[in-house]
Amino acid sequence: MESWTRPEKDLSTNELVRRAMTEARLLAKAELLHAKVELAHEVNAARVSGMLLGVAGALSLVVLTLLLTAAADALALPLWAGALVVAGVVLVLAAVCAAVGWGKLPKKPMRHTLERLAMDLEELKQHVERTRH
Repeated sequence: MESWTRPEKDLSTNELVRRAMTEARLLAKAELLHAKVELAHEVNAARVSGMLLGVAGALSLVVLTLLLTAAADALALPLWAGALVVAGVVLVLAAVCAAVGWGKLPKKPMRHTLERLAMDLEELKQHVERTRH
């Protein structure tokens, strides 16, 4: 690793290539590590969203059941009125769960990793252009 302490202009082509390959490996390892961390966070957010959306779906089925019960028993005023009130409360709860679950879904998966990869690719293109001239 003596080549790390010397300026690039003093290095041989082999040493420059070796340094570039080492830096590329380190960058790839760092990007992979960051991608793993970012993916873990997004999987956790998707899991929570899935659970909340599942609860919203189950509560919507309860609301449908209560509404159908209220419609079937519409002739007995106190029972259907109570069922409609309960159905309204459960519907509001389902809507809140659905809104929170939807809001927690990742909008742009792995956004940071993709941005860094695009920057790295652009930098590599510029480097290739500079070395051609």
